[in-house]
Amino acid sequence: MPDDAIVRLDDAPAIPGLVFRHFRDRSDFAALVAVIEACQEFDQVDPLSSEAGLPTLAELEQSFSEADNIDLATDMLLVSLEDRVIGFQWVRWWEQADGTWVYYHRGRVVPDMRNRGIGMATMHWAERRIRALVKQHGSQGKAVYRANATSHEASYNQLLLEQGYVPVHSFVELGYDHAAPLPEKAVPDGFTFKPASADQFRLIWEANEEAFEEEWGHRRATDEDYIIFLGNVVSNPGFDPALWQIAWRDDAIAGVALCEITERGVGEISELSVRQTWRNHGLGRSLLIHALHALKARGLEHVRIFTDVEHARRLYESVGFRALTEYIRYQKPVEIR
Repeated sequence: MPDDAIVRLDDAPAIPGLVFRHFRDRSDFAALVAVIEACQEFDQVDPLSSEAGLPTLAELEQSFSEADNIDLATDMLLVSLEDRVIGFQWVRWWEQADGTWVYYHRGRVVPDMRNRGIGMATMHWAERRIRALVKQHGSQGKAVYRANATSHEASYNQLLLEQGYVPVHSFVELGYDHAAPLPEKAVPDGFTFKPASADQFRLIWEANEEAFEEEWGHRRATDEDYIIFLGNVVSNPGFDPALWQIAWRDDAIAGVALCEITERGVGEISELSVRQTWRNHGLGRSLLIHALHALKARGLEHVRIFTDVEHARRLYESVGFRALTEYIRYQKPVEIR
């Protein structure tokens, strides 16, 4: 292996054959998938989840190709032992609407090599890389480290807490109990549901963005974000606008439920929102039930939805959803001495 590919970590454990190196080429994506697969049983990785499931090689490669602000040559670290990749760590960043600069890192180590200091060493590497980026960006005083963990990753949660990270937010993935009876559809007075058409995609996107603009961690939307949204919609094999539920009040979009069928055959309500003006009319529940009917009509056994607010979780559970996995967001300030 070329010397310039090796990364030397002063706090790495003394394990014969242990090597830390930069990302080399596309062939490394297969190694990342293998690490995630090795963690599946121990960390209860949900193979059906679109958030933290088992990615295919193509899905993983696509997700990194579409990710903003990550240079795999400098922001990805792989850990190998006797030529077997046993872990990884990567870094990316973005600026929130409130001016906070978020520097996110994510790592994994295969279960049989945990509790040996590897995860801590790669996390320290990520923090050093982040501090270099903060100096480059001039974001001192506004920068935070961020990391996510599922409720099933006990050792990773413990490591983050030991390294001074604090839980600042969480959201939960819920699955619909296919044995539960479907609630009857109804539309609140004054609203109408109409099929989505291609010339309305921008209006639908804008309505959904507006509904979430005050949510925790929301990023200010740009024209580029819409282009990305549209590209993802059109290129998604599970895209079918007939599944979308669009509620109107006169000539304005009042709320949306955007649904898709994932490549794993799971019906997902990816967005469910009601604009501020038309809340507290039962519209969210109506959109949710209409979305469920549309997805169940396709014969789907599994339907998923995500939420980070308690009242929405109560709404989803009231129609037959149950919690599957909690996703915890940790944070601590970046301090440069």
